[in-house]
Amino acid sequence: MREGLGSAAQLPIQHPSPVTDPLTAPHPPTVRLRVCLARLTDPKVRRPLIAAVAIAVLALTAWGVMNAADPARLRDSFTGVSWPWIVAACAAYAATQVTSALVWKVGLDAGGLHAIGRGHVIRAHWLGRGACELLPAHLGEAVRFAAVRRHPAADGGGMRIAGSMGAFKLLDGVVTFAVVAAATTVAPLPAGFTPIRWAAGLMLAGLIVSVLLLWRFGGSRLAVVVPRRARGLFEPFSRGAGLLACRRSIVAAAALQLCAIGLRILSLAALLAAFGLPAAAAPLVFGLMIVSGYVAISPGGAGVREAAVVPVLVTTYGLTAAPVLAFSLGVQAIALVVSVAGALVALMLERRASAPATAPALA
Repeated sequence: MREGLGSAAQLPIQHPSPVTDPLTAPHPPTVRLRVCLARLTDPKVRRPLIAAVAIAVLALTAWGVMNAADPARLRDSFTGVSWPWIVAACAAYAATQVTSALVWKVGLDAGGLHAIGRGHVIRAHWLGRGACELLPAHLGEAVRFAAVRRHPAADGGGMRIAGSMGAFKLLDGVVTFAVVAAATTVAPLPAGFTPIRWAAGLMLAGLIVSVLLLWRFGGSRLAVVVPRRARGLFEPFSRGAGLLACRRSIVAAAALQLCAIGLRILSLAALLAAFGLPAAAAPLVFGLMIVSGYVAISPGGAGVREAAVVPVLVTTYGLTAAPVLAFSLGVQAIALVVSVAGALVALMLERRASAPATAPALA
């Protein structure tokens, strides 16, 4: 007999499935990871997270360093400082920044931006240096780029300016690494760090061989590694980085960079003498500051530098933590005060230079 709709064998009733929220619904582990990474791209989530991590790192570093120093001895280290040596350290630091700006000027000239005057480049460098002391993660470099970018001669040359900055940073890194590696091979090191001396010597030898090969064959041959379709896009950038293709400019910029590094070490030596510490430790301090600067996420590298400088100097020279910590804080104070003061003066001079000249009054 044919069953009807009213019989027991009815069609199963399809109940609607509950509506699930994609954010609260269970996901596989890979999907959860992708959702978390996608949320990190949101600036509202990423920026507070970076700030929280930076504050935590600085707090832990400051806590560890301050616990190793006696507050009374730290206060005595600042009260017994020699002010003539402090003035000498500030003057050497200012000369360092001016010389570094001249290195960038050589790169701009090699990149075809001769019309940007030396004074404007020096002012832009001071503005960037002051911003680097106030902003984290070397964000002050964007201020330096913007200061040069607004020059009338740089109209439409943003990529060329970026190329000149890239070449300047590359030359700065190579010369600085060579100086740090050379200093590591001769400077006293803490017990147990002797293998670093041999590693630094090998890296220095490799760097010299690489520079000689590039000098012999020229860096223009490296353009073959760039895809042809991308060469047109990178052409303005490569023209701005003309410093790397001109041997005369490389020699001039490298010589100026060596002078800048020498002045920076001289500034550190004067500051060490101001706190009654051995001035011979200046090359070691310079190397530690360079290494810690690569991981500096705080303005001016505060906190990270103390964590690198204080233990090494205490262990190597048998010093107490209080005067070494006072010296490290003095490095930060001099860099901050001189850089911000130089940036303010540069800003005033830049406004005066860009102000329209007033016509003379008629008699």
